[in-house]
Amino acid sequence: MSDHRFTPDDTGSLIAPAAARTPRHPHHLRYERPAGTARTGPGGHGAAGAPRDLTVVTCACGLTTPAMPDADARLVYEEHRNVIRDETG
Repeated sequence: MSDHRFTPDDTGSLIAPAAARTPRHPHHLRYERPAGTARTGPGGHGAAGAPRDLTVVTCACGLTTPAMPDADARLVYEEHRNVIRDETG
């Protein structure tokens, strides 16, 4: 074995501490189902008057939508994904 031991001393380190580094990926886009919302039956068919599927779109950059129908959430998700692609490309 080696006589060298790891020490937490980072003096002279070329890598900045985690708190000082800028995030590599400022976006983390995802869907979330709000607590307390019921899902419809298989195939998206539910009983008459049953609550519709609701989804919240969130991103690490600060985007948070209110609970909205899945189709609308998908549009917001796709639009934001295009914005992310334009920023990185």
